Amino acid sequence: MEIQFYGVLQEVAGKRSTSFPLEEPTALVEVLERLQEQLPGLAAHMPRLACAIDDEIVPRTHTIEPGATLALLPPVSGG
Repeated sequence: MEIQFYGVLQEVAGKRSTSFPLEEPTALVEVLERLQEQLPGLAAHMPRLACAIDDEIVPRTHTIEPGATLALLPPVSGG
């Protein structure tokens, strides 16, 4: 699967996207835990992230399929 980083997360990860090994359907929360192990700098941002799978915002209880694209979206504000 592919993981895309947006906003400040690109700086933290040092890249815009990364390949992530996923061989079977897996809970999104498990994917996020494994990703934090690989990129510890993301841990501080995880509680406030929105997650989108194939362009749809989903809860962390969602199951992600191999071959999907996961986008990690930091909070945004405006005025």
